[in-house]
Amino acid sequence: MPSGGTTSAAVPPSGAGGLPSSGRSSRAGGGSSSGRGDETRTALLAAGRAAFARKGYDGASIRDITREAGANLGAVTYHFGSKRALYASVLVEGLTPLVDRVGQAAAAPGPSTERLGKVVEAFMDHIGANPDLPRLLLQEIAAGKKPPVELVALVRRNLGHLTAILSQGHADGSLRRAHPELSALSGVALPIYLTLVAPMIREVAGLDIHDAAFRAQALDHVKTFVEAGLAAPQETVG
Repeated sequence: MPSGGTTSAAVPPSGAGGLPSSGRSSRAGGGSSSGRGDETRTALLAAGRAAFARKGYDGASIRDITREAGANLGAVTYHFGSKRALYASVLVEGLTPLVDRVGQAAAAPGPSTERLGKVVEAFMDHIGANPDLPRLLLQEIAAGKKPPVELVALVRRNLGHLTAILSQGHADGSLRRAHPELSALSGVALPIYLTLVAPMIREVAGLDIHDAAFRAQALDHVKTFVEAGLAAPQETVG
């Protein structure tokens, strides 16, 4: 099936040549059902994520994305509405599991310092398994573009989880009193930074954040660093 013809951008044709009624896929083999539509949507998300991480938003074309997904040229518009909406969906899909895990850490019982450690571990684990995420997040911000509203809402929810832990720590005296948002952002900056500049760190210091043994060591270091930085100072008797 051609990927670059004059098919309507609003609705890709079905295998039988008619208009789909509920997210019908245009991939080879035709067929109806929302199942094939879901399959196409998933393929577009994967192809879009790879293209955006590799080429940036502006460099990734709809033609390249649909070709990689094995979909019709109009499939992005049909399933997402626009290339921008696909980009937002890629980010939301990639970050939602992390935000959910941070929320679980925030709601868990135990000392605030221990829950902060779980947050750091969640960031290190998730970003380690998804090393393209920092690039996807920061490439447009670095270019001076406004992030998608869906991404802003998700990051704001994540920030809320973090400040909830800090507020409880302030209340019970286990964490030093400081600007809650700045403290939260400082606590998660290191995992993002270590992954984002991993190639440079490997060349300059000979340290590979993707190596399992070193990653475990880095996790312990970051947890200790964050907990020590945010813990309330111990009173001295004298």
